[in-house]
Amino acid sequence: VMDFGGMFARASDLAGDAAVVAGDDAELSSRVVTVIRLNHVVELILFRLVGELDARGIAKRRGEGSTAKLLQHAGMAPAVAHRYVRVGTALDDIASVAAYAVDGSLSGEHVDAIVKGLKHIERRIPELPEADRTDCVRGLLTEALGTSPAAVSVRARHMALVLSPPDKEIPDAENHELNDFTLGIGDDGRSRGTLDLDNLLGEKLRVALDPLSKPVPEPDGSPDKRTSAQVRADALERLLDSYLEQEDRPTRGGEKPHVVLTLTPEGLQTLQLSGIPGAKAPEVAAAFEWTGPASASTAQLVACDSVITKVLVDNNMVPLDVGRDHRTVTPAIRKALIARDRGCSFPGCDCPPGRTDAHHIQFWSHGGATSLTNTVLLCRRHHRYIHHMRWEVFIGSDGHPWFINPDDATKTPLRSHARRTMTSDLAAA
Repeated sequence: VMDFGGMFARASDLAGDAAVVAGDDAELSSRVVTVIRLNHVVELILFRLVGELDARGIAKRRGEGSTAKLLQHAGMAPAVAHRYVRVGTALDDIASVAAYAVDGSLSGEHVDAIVKGLKHIERRIPELPEADRTDCVRGLLTEALGTSPAAVSVRARHMALVLSPPDKEIPDAENHELNDFTLGIGDDGRSRGTLDLDNLLGEKLRVALDPLSKPVPEPDGSPDKRTSAQVRADALERLLDSYLEQEDRPTRGGEKPHVVLTLTPEGLQTLQLSGIPGAKAPEVAAAFEWTGPASASTAQLVACDSVITKVLVDNNMVPLDVGRDHRTVTPAIRKALIARDRGCSFPGCDCPPGRTDAHHIQFWSHGGATSLTNTVLLCRRHHRYIHHMRWEVFIGSDGHPWFINPDDATKTPLRSHARRTMTSDLAAA
């Protein structure tokens, strides 16, 4: 039986003790290695706990969409939460790897690389014989014990190629089911992704990019200084611009997809004063809907050739100017709701704005107006909470949505995810 409370208390005391870094170089190096191995052991324990958490369905019983969401609410970054779920649910099927990891020989990243590598092989070879699977696990484990997680991934791809039968009904190159596209945002705000496409989809992408990927001479007539990768990136931007300019395309929340950049009044003032000699303006505070903060120069670039819908917000991101009321939410009001709620406003939900409904707090049929103070963005699931499960929502004195759980005897309001304060009292904002 593990005394997790006692272990945590002792670890906390040690972390706060400056003596932990005392001693000569050899002692310090030894402590670092010991703590690294200990960290690996703790990760394995957490993998086990998360796997059991997922097996019991605890997250869904608590109203969460997934175990990963539950971990995120406990303080884990999204990518880390998904890694713990991925490995935790796979450990029982790779007992030999788990056995090697119990003494801290393998990092969580190495174990995750083995899990992902094995899944890659199994996707490529759905009817992989058990003997071959065992050999693959052994080979990936050997690779992990001596090299990096990236090398484990390379080894897995090589294994998949070697084991792939030559007489497949659908060759891997043409198998649409193997397609994979990841897109994430790094700590620096840049978007990063990977592509693994069948030959037809890959051909479509190349055909679309090819006419946009021609080198362009420099202003002085010298050859284009961009690398081929930079040329392709610029071509992708032009392809997306072309798509977003077309009228015939799918909608998001009743509107055509478009780039949204939100500015505070001070930010708007900065753009208006840009280029005026001697003019001093506050720093611009701008943000994109998906990728977050943007600099003044980028905001100026976007505003230079854009249709601008003015949604002024105060320091709490509450819109000040939105437009007129209608029976249905107008584009102007929806833009204001996005600026205020930033997606589904239900506590803990991170559903993006494009997948939300505009809910009337006082129902239209009961005399409610279509206004910013009477509407709130909710994903379909949490929209049902209001209509079917007796949850209550109201706009607090701070201008933001607050929610009341019908099962809470105290009726304590819960803040929306976009709020910075813990209370609906205006004095606390």
